[in-house]
Amino acid sequence: MRLWLSQSPLDVRPLRRDAPVPMARMIPATGPRGGARCPPAEAWVYDRLARGLDERWTVVHGAPWVGRARPGEPLRDGEATFVVAHPLHGLLVLEVQGGGLRFEPSSGTWTRTDATGSLDVIPDPYRTASHAAEAIVAKLGEHPLASALRPTFGHGVVLPDIQVPGRGFAPHASAEITLDLRQRDKLADGVVALLKRWGKDHPALGLDPNSWWWRAFEDLFLAPRDARVLLRDRIHADRERMIELSEPQLRILDMLARRRRQAVHGTAGTGKTLLAIRKAELLARQGQRVLLTCYNKALGHHLRDALAHVPNVKALHFHELCFDLADLQRRGIEVPTDPRAAQQFYDVELAEHLAHAAKERGITFDALVVDEAQDFLPNWWRALDALFVDPQRSIRYSFFDQAQRLRADAAPVEGADEAVELVVNWRNTRAIHEHLTQVEPRMRAADCAAPPGLPVEVEPLTPTYAKALVRVLTRLCGQGAVKPEEIVLLTGRAPARSRAVREAAHLLPFRVTTADEPGAIRVRGVQAFKGMEAPVVVLTELPDDMPERARQLHYIGASRATSHLVVLADAVIGGGAP
Repeated sequence: MRLWLSQSPLDVRPLRRDAPVPMARMIPATGPRGGARCPPAEAWVYDRLARGLDERWTVVHGAPWVGRARPGEPLRDGEATFVVAHPLHGLLVLEVQGGGLRFEPSSGTWTRTDATGSLDVIPDPYRTASHAAEAIVAKLGEHPLASALRPTFGHGVVLPDIQVPGRGFAPHASAEITLDLRQRDKLADGVVALLKRWGKDHPALGLDPNSWWWRAFEDLFLAPRDARVLLRDRIHADRERMIELSEPQLRILDMLARRRRQAVHGTAGTGKTLLAIRKAELLARQGQRVLLTCYNKALGHHLRDALAHVPNVKALHFHELCFDLADLQRRGIEVPTDPRAAQQFYDVELAEHLAHAAKERGITFDALVVDEAQDFLPNWWRALDALFVDPQRSIRYSFFDQAQRLRADAAPVEGADEAVELVVNWRNTRAIHEHLTQVEPRMRAADCAAPPGLPVEVEPLTPTYAKALVRVLTRLCGQGAVKPEEIVLLTGRAPARSRAVREAAHLLPFRVTTADEPGAIRVRGVQAFKGMEAPVVVLTELPDDMPERARQLHYIGASRATSHLVVLADAVIGGGAP
């Protein structure tokens, strides 16, 4: 089968620009690759696609790829003449051949005929386009953002100088996937129609495939390339250094060993919880019966797990401690459903149950270690005193931070006036520490012994909350290769009411959860996460109408980040703008 050149030469002059027309995003933006040496047919197609498609389309000319079109195939490389992509419609690979084209079925040979009549053997343009399309989609699937979903994709061949008969060249090289002389004046429309046609054979898989593949496509073909250290590696390297540096703070235990009762004050990151755990362990190994408790439930579970291997230690947060020692579950005592009654139950009645159980059952301990002591109510301290034969002479250590005090009705910490001051921040990088000094002035009294770390980011909430959060997660998990499990989204609201949870469907391919799930980003309340830490924290939804409350939650939440902090807001505490 032989198809001859059109009698009119290919017009590569630019289209008229009588009026501004939205143009497709072209890569490279300066014109087709090769400049004056670019084949005329490719330069013509570049020009027609640039002016025929609107700004929602992206066209990449000369897109190289290395990969496998199908699993099990050897690794190969190639180049797609054009990759045309739209975030809603999908992806199309186009091969372009100027001049005439001949296919010999007996040998499977393809030849191109130029204006002089000479023949050049060329690779099968249809196979070339098909392999490139499959390899690029497979390459997108290897991206860190990839999910099990898939965009619509397909391929075609542009032959601007000839008209292809209705039966095409071969079964795999049909007229259906060919844009020929008949589409010269409406090439862009032909591209859109061809992609819609492929939507029937290679439809998008999944409910929302475009949310991940479009960002992966942009990262693969559009993002600037530089040799950089991944955010993940920076975080891990900083954390290892911080662990090395944190050992000197344990020397303070030598001083505590000579005192039976001591209050220890320190701002966020100065190691209060670590010291409380180590002190409880040392006392237990000396034969003391030790009670270690705190205000926060999540922190209580952390304390319990950290000392699970140590005998003679009871480690629980205060409310769970009351349930456990007073055996309330067996006795059928439950939390009231009415909110006011539940608050009374937690604040007053549980402490009474604990004090009564201590008296009736003779429950006693030798030493008490309290973390987050600034939030304990007066009657809680009285209930704890009931667990000791001689409360005034018992061993007691209280660790606290007045800047993290959440309850105005909390009792003053005993011995606060003579408290030992922890003055070195071991948890947060210097970048995060400096940010904290702007939020909580008392942080300025603490030095920071951690590495410099990454700059704190402030991400504006534009154009929507969901899109802003997706931008952040794309930088972290996509470009930075941080594992989702290393990220905690801290909200000033109750987690179930967080916008991240309510708008989870708009965050795909990222998953957010209020539980602990592999491959998902945890959503936690700032208050409930007090005393805990995470490598990466995204801080969000601080109350706009309560400046002092917002400042306190900002301080608590931001100080939970050990290596990297992102504040998702239009302004930061103190009136700063992003």
